Amino acid sequence: MDHAVAVIDLGTDRYDPSAEPDPPAPSRARQLRAAALVLVGTLVLGTGGAAAPPPPRLEPLLTVSLRVGTSFHLTEDRLFVSDPTPHTTRRVTAYEVRRGRQLWTSTYRTGHRQFGLTLAGGLLLIEEGDRRNGPVGTTALDADTGAWRWTVPYPLEVLPGERTALAVEDLFPPGSRIDAENAPPGTTVMHMSSSGGVYARPRTGVTGRAVDLGSGRQLWTTPPLTEAIALPAAGDRPTVLLGWPPDGGMEVRDLRTGAVRQRLDWTGGVPRDGGLVGDVAVVWHSTGVSAYSADLLQPRWNRPSPQGTERFVATCRPMLCQQDSTGVLVLDPATGAVAWRRTERLLLWPSDVHLVETDDRPRLHRVVEPRTGRTVVDLSDWTDMAQLDDGSPLLLLRRNGAAVRTWLDILDLGATAVRPLEPVPYALSSCQVVPGMIACRTQLGETRVWRYR
Repeated sequence: MDHAVAVIDLGTDRYDPSAEPDPPAPSRARQLRAAALVLVGTLVLGTGGAAAPPPPRLEPLLTVSLRVGTSFHLTEDRLFVSDPTPHTTRRVTAYEVRRGRQLWTSTYRTGHRQFGLTLAGGLLLIEEGDRRNGPVGTTALDADTGAWRWTVPYPLEVLPGERTALAVEDLFPPGSRIDAENAPPGTTVMHMSSSGGVYARPRTGVTGRAVDLGSGRQLWTTPPLTEAIALPAAGDRPTVLLGWPPDGGMEVRDLRTGAVRQRLDWTGGVPRDGGLVGDVAVVWHSTGVSAYSADLLQPRWNRPSPQGTERFVATCRPMLCQQDSTGVLVLDPATGAVAWRRTERLLLWPSDVHLVETDDRPRLHRVVEPRTGRTVVDLSDWTDMAQLDDGSPLLLLRRNGAAVRTWLDILDLGATAVRPLEPVPYALSSCQVVPGMIACRTQLGETRVWRYR
């Protein structure tokens, strides 16, 4: 196996004295003045005036050199680094960040570009392929040892707490796949598949398939559907797959077996996506938003979109957001009523108990209270943010002009004030943050990991 080169940064910079001749011996007067200063300092210390300097807010832990095309994934105790090698292989290395040591290196054969790393059920899942020419697949490595476990030729959706992953693949009319670089004459619109490939005609539906995470074995697959959406577990209801058959209605399928557990009427438009917001299951579609009880037994409400418009909908927990070119509506998921609105083109991102408001540049605006839209923290002084997932603190970054220096600050989970950390002498990008740990790419072609106090 190949071994990645790791430079361990212990944060103890050494300064070597310059090679200059020794200074001349001090005069008698200078010696007396120095002694007096020492005496004064001793008296101050003796009266309790001494205080140890505060420890640094950022402690360097690990530095790893990166190649072009390398990506990384941070957890609270590991850093996983994946990079291509010159011989159509991929090398993945795991580091223990607190001790600054390499745990394992694994190499496997692949000629594909990587899109991302995900940790799930003791596995490191690597999504890679060619989105234009396909396919996009998933490779699983054992997160503790780096051993190759399995590869499947499609991207997977990993569901919280589940040992079953889901793949939803687009279906297109026969003969409609094209070479995007040499499209047939007259082709004005091209349609890209989520599993890789470009098509001249729109998709006709999807198929859903379930994969066992332990073995990579396919458990079941659906017949062609109009759409398929995974809905996380809630209360006594396990995680399920919602499917819309072409002849109408909505099916609720068991995630592990694929068996249809429930059939519901469906009066909405073409389904787009869905999710769970508190104790409400929500499906957004081409003509509006429909909500059900979390067990899917009771319809709750339906909110149509204005005729001729289709709004983008997102679960900005604990609320629901409808966005279009005119602004954003924040809905109460229990009733569908508008809780508040902004008449600007904005994006709202869940961050623990708050929402983070940005525009589409993206530029940071503020942290808001979800149910009222009240400002909790003004973010206009910062230029960028990073958050690995909704359970991580919010890392705020600030750069001044062309200086190669970045100021780092943290907004802890549920906090209403930003906590300053320290500036670092690097231009940072692709930052990830977990409680107590920060990892960023620097302009020097490396990933640096810090522990923050």
